[in-house]
Amino acid sequence: MKKLLLLATFIASYCVYAQTTPPPIYIQNYTPNYVEYNLIKSNLGSPTTGCTPNLEARTVTNNLLKLGYTNDPSVSIDANYDGNVNNTFAFNAAYPSTPQVGRWIANSNFAAPYYAPAGVLNVFSNVTTWTGIKFGVQDQSGVNVGGYYFLGQFCGSTTVYSDLTGNVIPPSMTDAVLFTVGGATWVVIF
Repeated sequence: MKKLLLLATFIASYCVYAQTTPPPIYIQNYTPNYVEYNLIKSNLGSPTTGCTPNLEARTVTNNLLKLGYTNDPSVSIDANYDGNVNNTFAFNAAYPSTPQVGRWIANSNFAAPYYAPAGVLNVFSNVTTWTGIKFGVQDQSGVNVGGYYFLGQFCGSTTVYSDLTGNVIPPSMTDAVLFTVGGATWVVIF
């Protein structure tokens, strides 16, 4: 009986957590290349409005975020972004290699980005999900060697681009995949 009660408590707490906290996105780079990217959160349940709100992450100077490389293919360089985008402005001590977001652009309004936590970003975070990553790869000298690639789902489409099938990729890279487990979104580049 105790086991059933513990199991029921675990399931109930998981369901409450899943409903109250926007899930995170994890990015793992197993390649000897830098990965430059922007993250996209949007409301896929609203295709008639262009899936608004639509959020795009950039650095404070409006550049792409840049994740480091590894020379050991059994060790990844990791990034983790909280589902509440207000928490992405701060340094992530649990994942210190995570490039810090400097601005969130809402609904392609590049003239008025959000540079710091804001109440409206809480609202946007709760009605959006991680819907994509657009990325390119650079060698260790900073020379572009591949991309730009997209993993995710476009507004109004039911197709999820979950790997790089059909793309030309550099020889130092095998593939990249996007998937969801336990509510969290994962991007693995290898």
